[in-house]
Amino acid sequence: MIVPRFLRSAFEGFEIIDFKEFLTEGRIELHMGRKPQKEWKCHRCGTELGVQRGKHKMCLEGMPLMGFKLFIHFWRHKGHCDKCKKARSEQIEFIAEERPHLTKDYAWWIGRLCEIAAVSRVAELTEQDETTTWRLDLQRMKQMAAHYKIPKVKKISVDEVYARKKPKSELESRNERFFTVISDLSTGRVIWISPSRDKNSLDQFFILLGEEACKEIEVVAADQHADYASSVSEYCPNAKLVWDRFHIMQNFEVALNDQRIQLHGEVGKSSELSRMTRGKFKYLFLKAADRRTEEEKKHINEVVKDNEFFFKLELIKERMLTFFNQPNENEAKKVLDEVGDWIWQAGFTHLQNWFTKLNGGWATLKNYFHYRVTSALSEGHNNVIKMLKRRAFGYRNMLYFRLKIMQVCGYLNSRYIKMNYQ
Repeated sequence: MIVPRFLRSAFEGFEIIDFKEFLTEGRIELHMGRKPQKEWKCHRCGTELGVQRGKHKMCLEGMPLMGFKLFIHFWRHKGHCDKCKKARSEQIEFIAEERPHLTKDYAWWIGRLCEIAAVSRVAELTEQDETTTWRLDLQRMKQMAAHYKIPKVKKISVDEVYARKKPKSELESRNERFFTVISDLSTGRVIWISPSRDKNSLDQFFILLGEEACKEIEVVAADQHADYASSVSEYCPNAKLVWDRFHIMQNFEVALNDQRIQLHGEVGKSSELSRMTRGKFKYLFLKAADRRTEEEKKHINEVVKDNEFFFKLELIKERMLTFFNQPNENEAKKVLDEVGDWIWQAGFTHLQNWFTKLNGGWATLKNYFHYRVTSALSEGHNNVIKMLKRRAFGYRNMLYFRLKIMQVCGYLNSRYIKMNYQ
């Protein structure tokens, strides 16, 4: 009987006694027998088994060979385990821990495919049951998570992402429908994901990281969420919180648009200016002047020529757009004060409310001009997470969703965590 050499050495403790080809069915069968010298140990605790308590036949699916499916047949013996105090099956090295009907190498390969493709597509390619493939992927990520250790970091980014829209119960708060995503700004990888977006979610990360490691954190980039600021202040004594410029400018644009709506209502519906400040034109008032087309510039010039309040709104917007480009905090403070003066002189109530909140947090806002970091990395990860949700048509198992994010955006994959599949 001619059997490839790599097959004869691939199954520890067993030898091939028969090799069958079913070419029309596209499969190959290996029938194996247990070697006399094979160790006889409990598959749960590794203790030497005693009195034999029977055996059962097993069939494993292995890595396909040249387009043929491979099936391995053998008898698995049982024996009494003194430590477990019951009959246990013997330990077989090449059986996958995730799925007992697959070999280790094949289970690893399917899991590797799940890292780069949707479970449904992997199941289709390997001709496995979709639920079985999903469970294999989940179990494999759980095993990797058991070996995972949060790396030491100095600069991190914190942001929230929507996990699900519908609450599980009436008692569930809105915060619990979010994940808190923590990323390392130096490596660009997600290092932890906590359920919810309240203070406890970030506290959980800092507690797992440890007191000494928290002292080494220098910068935390986040939005203006008060719970995140409270957690950083409590656990990271040496860290500076930096508000993300994207979120600040986003809040500014919301206030700016609300002010435009108010001005639009004041000009009167019969006015030509009313038509020019609503509908498809509303986004022109948020756009930077140097990014407008010639037609857009002409339109804005017509508006500001006939209304001084829209002219002042345009000046405030353009000046605020230069805020984060200032070389230091002193110059930035001058710009902010100037913008505030113009807002109060114009009497723009929506912008006044926005400015009051922002200026009150100057002690944190000025940190940007010392570290120049943002949570843009987290925003990029959020786009990947949304892609994962679309690809899977949503997730019902939130643990699986968190692990999947860590697999795709973090270290929970075979590139970083090497597991023994020999």
